[in-house]
Amino acid sequence: MSEESKDPRDLNGDGKVTLGEKIQYAAGKAGEKVKEVAGEMKENAKDLYAKAAPKAKEVLAEMKENAEDLVDKAKDKIDSLKDKKNDVPEEPKA
Repeated sequence: MSEESKDPRDLNGDGKVTLGEKIQYAAGKAGEKVKEVAGEMKENAKDLYAKAAPKAKEVLAEMKENAEDLVDKAKDKIDSLKDKKNDVPEEPKA
């Protein structure tokens, strides 16, 4: 058998392709494909992160600003209630 017609699934080179060799070969090919797809997914994730990160930072800044506004409003409301409490005359003690 010449090198050109050698079956790549013949892992031990004995000229015969056993079921075990077929399984090992298929598993190896599947592993290569998984690595390839994982690499593509990693690149896609980097691209998506690069696109999403600026928007996420913008949204986070807006949320922080809104939270600060809410805290300021709450403080104003509390101060207003304290002022109203101080304006109420005390009831005479019996």
